[in-house]
Amino acid sequence: MSYAEFYDSFLQHPLLLWAGAIFGLLLALSRPSLSATVRRYCVALATISLLDAWLTANDVPGIGPLTGAAASFVPLAFVLIGDFRFFLFIESAKPDGTVATSPGAWMRASAWTLLVPTGSQLIVFALGPNEPRVLFFVYEALFVLLSIGLARVYLPRRSGPLKWTQRVTRFVIAYYALWAVADAVILTTGEDVGFLLRVLPNVLYYGGLVPAIAWAAPIADKPREGLLGPQGS
Repeated sequence: MSYAEFYDSFLQHPLLLWAGAIFGLLLALSRPSLSATVRRYCVALATISLLDAWLTANDVPGIGPLTGAAASFVPLAFVLIGDFRFFLFIESAKPDGTVATSPGAWMRASAWTLLVPTGSQLIVFALGPNEPRVLFFVYEALFVLLSIGLARVYLPRRSGPLKWTQRVTRFVIAYYALWAVADAVILTTGEDVGFLLRVLPNVLYYGGLVPAIAWAAPIADKPREGLLGPQGS
């Protein structure tokens, strides 16, 4: 079996990604004295990862290959949701180690989420190549640049848990950069090893973000009870 065949197989997607998501959630929930709001956020993100790994597989278990509009809409929706979960976190994390969302946080996170897909489509349209992996690479590179800008410029100007959000942002930069490197290898050399390289950021995306949020969190003295509430800004 080649690396590309393994990458497209049930073993990698969804089985390995399911395992990563479950292990990541268990690791996150093992953090002592973690705020109840962060626990619930982690459970929500892990649930999204499990659904993502299931519904974006080439042959969806229990359903079969998606066809028609669903074949394009479902993967795109999960890409946007996957980015949104990170942006909502940086907009909702609080200095006391809790997560409190608000309408403003949802709006800002939605705006951040749309920047990279819009920019990458414009760049690829200007470049002209009708190659999906070129779009993947441009998307990943733009996301790295945006995340670096957030960490260096945006987050320091906002009052809040700077170390927490910056640590998680660096983690996100790492798996997006790994994706970009893997796709650069595939595009420039055609080497099969590029698909093996893609497995690592896949696992970090599906299973690593949740424990990264949990274990980078400041410990709350008195964990709040609600994930959604008026305490957000």
